[in-house]
Amino acid sequence: MARLVKHTEKRPLRLEGKEEEYYICQCGLSKKFPFCDGSHKKTRDEEEGKLYIYDEEGRVEIKL
Repeated sequence: MARLVKHTEKRPLRLEGKEEEYYICQCGLSKKFPFCDGSHKKTRDEEEGKLYIYDEEGRVEIKL
């Protein structure tokens, strides 16, 4: 299923527990949501102010 994602953070939110660290997805692409699976790495080269849609085949820019 395709997902339309608009976010400002391109990395997960790090939470420290008593014995473990947890990383919470902020990109909306993780297959382990709400936990990060590294999918945010796909967003590293996104351009500011542009909107993208992600699906199984990759990323497409949405023209506004």
